[in-house]
Order: sequence, then structure tokens, then C-alpha cells
Amino acid sequence: MPTSLQQQVEQPHMLSQQSKLPRLPIPPLKQTISKYLESIVPVADSDPKALAEANERAANFAKVADRLQQRLISYEKTQTNSWLEKWWLELAYLSSREGLCINSNYWVSFASDPNAYGLVSAPNTILSENPDYPKGRIWDSGTYSEFQLRRAVKYIQKTLDYKERIYEGRIPISMTKAGPLCMHQYSCIFGMTRIPRPGCDELRQDSKTLESRTVIVIADDQIYNVEVYDSAGHRKPDGDLEDELRAITADVAERRRIGELDPAITVLTAGHRDRWATAYERLEKQPANHATLVAIQESLFAVSLDTTYSDPPELINAHQQAMKCHGTRPGHNRWYDKCATFIFDCNGVSGYLGEHSPCDALIPAYMIEHVSEAAGQEHIDPQAVSVRTHNYCAQVNRLRFVDVDSTVRELIEETEKEVELAAHSSVSRQIRFENYGSDWIKQVAKVSPDAYAQLALQLTYYRTHGTFASVYETTITCQFLHGRTETVRSLTAESADFMRIMCDRASSSIDKYEALVRASKKHQMLLRDASMGNGIDRHIFGLRMAYHRLDPLPTELPLSEQEKEDIESFFNDPILAKSTNFQLSTSGLFPAYHLTHTGFGCVAAERGYGVNYIIEPKRIKFGTEGKTMQAGNGTDVEQFEATLRQTLVELKLVCEQSNQIPAGNTG
Repeated sequence: MPTSLQQQVEQPHMLSQQSKLPRLPIPPLKQTISKYLESIVPVADSDPKALAEANERAANFAKVADRLQQRLISYEKTQTNSWLEKWWLELAYLSSREGLCINSNYWVSFASDPNAYGLVSAPNTILSENPDYPKGRIWDSGTYSEFQLRRAVKYIQKTLDYKERIYEGRIPISMTKAGPLCMHQYSCIFGMTRIPRPGCDELRQDSKTLESRTVIVIADDQIYNVEVYDSAGHRKPDGDLEDELRAITADVAERRRIGELDPAITVLTAGHRDRWATAYERLEKQPANHATLVAIQESLFAVSLDTTYSDPPELINAHQQAMKCHGTRPGHNRWYDKCATFIFDCNGVSGYLGEHSPCDALIPAYMIEHVSEAAGQEHIDPQAVSVRTHNYCAQVNRLRFVDVDSTVRELIEETEKEVELAAHSSVSRQIRFENYGSDWIKQVAKVSPDAYAQLALQLTYYRTHGTFASVYETTITCQFLHGRTETVRSLTAESADFMRIMCDRASSSIDKYEALVRASKKHQMLLRDASMGNGIDRHIFGLRMAYHRLDPLPTELPLSEQEKEDIESFFNDPILAKSTNFQLSTSGLFPAYHLTHTGFGCVAAERGYGVNYIIEPKRIKFGTEGKTMQAGNGTDVEQFEATLRQTLVELKLVCEQSNQIPAGNTG
């Protein structure tokens, strides 16, 4: 490693450009209204009356909305970083009362180690003709393995490497053609915990949590504090940490045997936030339980050791089910409030669970891709003995929940039922399309790979359900100070035209390709505008907040009753509500070769899908979540997958035929 002096010369500090970043702009009012009206045309596709009424409401709103705009402009001047930051954190995340499991937390599965040893296999009763077998099943072995613990330690060490790079400012500053990006969110991963409060949660990260020397390890819903640095601040070697985890799993097994396990308080973190807030308030009144809650908050991150395993091992759909909500006991063995949780099943299959409020998934994704790559480069040899401190004696520091009253126990039971229903209503699929990736899209289709993926998803939805879906695509606004995200309304008149033409048997390949190009260009323009702070949805959100939360300015004319009615009529417009009921909630990641599955819950339960995608040079990976047919009123994740594959093959043929390129292997 270079010296500190060399680092200063060779690479600027991660946060050195923060003071030079521009602030998130407030778009011009007329621009936002004009873009909004354009965006709802395909949403109101078969309802011209509703579209006309929406235009009238928007016109009336425009006559009075400048007063809200001026309030917003005035408010922006009082905020440290951004006019949006506090409101977005509160309203998009902390005041949501839905359980974090599936609804909010995102999940990731990592590539398995091809040299894993000591693996548990499925019971002999499992037959290949079992219809569930190809999808993958999750089983509980009731045991922990040596490989599992050693792989967990490897990930802990590589994560601490990355944490130290963040704390020392050695993460390279992300750059675009427009300049540097905000690096603030990297500082929000470690030592960060969400705390349940009635009505609106809190986040805790302070000097005590940032300087922490511990991680929490969760096994069988029991929580242990593990010091990963010694008293002098030096990192403990692998062997010492392996001994710690071995002692923890032995302690858990013994307590399970003699029936001395504490209640599964962990489950409460998965469910309804007000229920958890009620239990939390009761728990923190008891000194020992309060100390446990504080210790959890003051840990750097969490590690979950599961006794479960997936079978068949090469299929990823069971793996990701375990990562998002445990699998056999939904909501157990996780602390959903921790920003970062690494998960290891008894075969060493691993993944990550992220709490979304302090930072967007993109930033931890960079971290876990780096960690997974680094861990994968170091083979775990079953014959090798890890380096350990001479005469080291592992200390088991169990964080107890004691004297848990009947009310809290009842709340645990309620949450178990809630989370079990949510898990059984959720269907997730990992779609690996191996036929082509970004190389082919750029060379042959000659359009943006992201636009191509978005149009394929829209066409898939249209073919699956016979209607256009309102689409949310995430784009980052990190070129601004403390920027987070903006909505790209990817459903456009051009994309709707593309879908109609693709489904018209009379249309030629050239017709279809030209429609693809037009829709792609429109998509790229919208994405660019949104990333520049000129989107629609955040501004409308700000105007709504200006109306409900900001006092009139001293020079502002009072709003008449008619003007108030015009404002409320716009905010309550059914078309506005329909356009934000995002049946396709989508987000793309960078090419991530060590992440095998990425996923998050859909926004709209009824015929809705949450889709995260990774476009690599030679393939595309989609992580899709939706509800069961019954829970989602017609949602069909498996049909969506089959249709998406067919659509991607068809689009390849269209592009090759239109550009007179001999067809390749379309699978």
C-alpha cells in the first residue's frame, strides 16, 4: 500500500470535491407541467376524457402554482445541502410504515465458491420430477459448517478493508463528462442503523458508531457482539475471527439443545414499523435490553449465519429467496434495520441485505462487488490453517434480550404471521439471458443498452398483460451535492408506438427497428434530463410539500378557496395517481460479474414487477420480483420471464434483419 503522503499526491481525498458540487436545481414550473402532460398521454391511452380533464386540472394549477414555486425557492436557501434531502428521507423512507422485509430492503446473491467443501446435500426424498425442484428449494440442516464460517470471515475482512478505504478517503472520486459525483453516500454504509419510532423512524450514525470495533453476528435469532479490532485498534487475524464464529455457533447449538434461546426479537425488525416501535419502546425501558439495542446500533455491520441451504446448488432462485427473507422461517435471523448485512448459509452461499433509507443501492453495490471479487481471489484451502494469535481465547459476547414481557412476545407472533404471508405472496426470479449483451446492442442495434433493456421490459409487460405499464426507472442525481435519485418516466408516446408496431403483424422489421430507435432516443433524452435535475416527480413532490408544509411568503397573495381547490384537484388527479402507480419499477446496475442475483420488491402489488438488471458485454441479468397470481391479481413472474426471453430474441432478429446482418445464434 502507498504511504499517506503518496496517497495525497496520487489520489485526492474521496470528499475533496464536495464543496465544488452544484446544488440540486428546482426546475422551471412551466417545464415540469409541460413534461408531465406529455408523460401522461400513454398512461391515459384509451381514456381521452380523463386526459382532457388532466390537462384542464394542470392548466388551472399552473395559474396559481408559482406561489408554491416561490415558497420552494425560498426554502431551498435555508437548507444545508438540498431542498429535497430531508423531505425525501422522511417521506420516501422513514415515515413508511410497511415492513422492511421485501417492501423496502433490497437483496443480492454472490457468486458461489467453486472450491467450496463439506457441502450439505438435499434429503434423498427429493426427486427431480418434483415440480418445485427446478426452481430450487431451501432446507434447514440445523448445523453450521467450517467452510461457512471461514467464508464469512473472508468477507468480514474484505469488507473491513473497504470500510477503511472509505474512512481514509481512498475511494476514487466518481467522474462523468459533467464533472465529479457526490461521494457522500459512501459514508452512510457502516455504523448506520434505522431505529423504529411511532409514525416516523430515525437513523443513527455518529462518532460512536463510526469508530466502532465490532460487528454483530446473528445465529438462530441470537445476537453476538464480535470485536474485529483488538484493544490497540489492530485488525484481528482470520484465525481469531474463525475461532470467535466457531464459539458462537457452538454456544447457539448448546442453548438450542437445552432450550435457552432468547425470543426472536429479530423478527420484529422485518414487520410493520409501528408494531416494532411499540415493542422497541417497551424493550428499551429494561436496562439490559437497552444495552443490547445500543450495542447493535454501535456495530459496523451485521453478519447472519444461517443453518439453511439451497438445492439444487447451481440454481440461483432459491439462493435469492434465502437472502431476501431467510426462506424456511421468513423474517428470522436478520436485523433488517442495519444498513449492511452479509448472509452465509451452511454451504457458504452468500449474499447481502441492504436497508435503503441512508443510501441508494448503487453505492453498496459497488462495495459488495469489490468485496466479492477480492474474497473470490483468495481460495479457502481445507488443509490450510488460518493465521491466529498465539494462545488466543475466543470470547463469546452474547447480546441478551431478557425479561421480555407477554406484550412483546405477542407482537413477535403477529409479525411472524405478517412476514410469512408477505414471503409466501412474493415470487422472485433470476433471469440470465446469455445470448448477447451490451457489445451486440451497441454494435448491431446501435442504441443505448439501457434504453434497449427498458423497451424490452415494457414490451414484455404489454404482451403479458395487454396494457401499458407506468414505468419508474431510477437515475442518480449525484452530480449534485447530496443528490440521490430521480424518476425517469420511461413510458412515452414513442415507446407506446414501439410496442404497438412490434405487435402489429403487418409491420416490417424496418418499421419495428425504426420505432425502436425513435423510442430509444426519446428515452435517452428523458434520462439525461432527469439526471440533470430536470425530472418531473421530485419537483411535483416538492410543490406538494410547499403547499402542505411551507408557510406563505410575506409578499405572497393569500390563496382563495378556488385556488386551493385547483391546487388540490391537481395533486389528487386520478391520472397523476395512475402515472405514479409504477407497475414496472426498474433500476439498472453497472456490469457486476460477482453478483448473481439482485432484487427489490415491486411498487405496485397488483400486476406489478420490481426489476433490477445488469447489462454485461455478453449477457443480461434480470432480477424480478412480483406477487403470486392471487396476491397480485394476475401478476405472473414466470410468464413474464418467458415472454422477456422471447422478446429479447425477437428484437435481435429485428435489428439484424433491418441492418442486413446475418443472424447469429439466437438460442
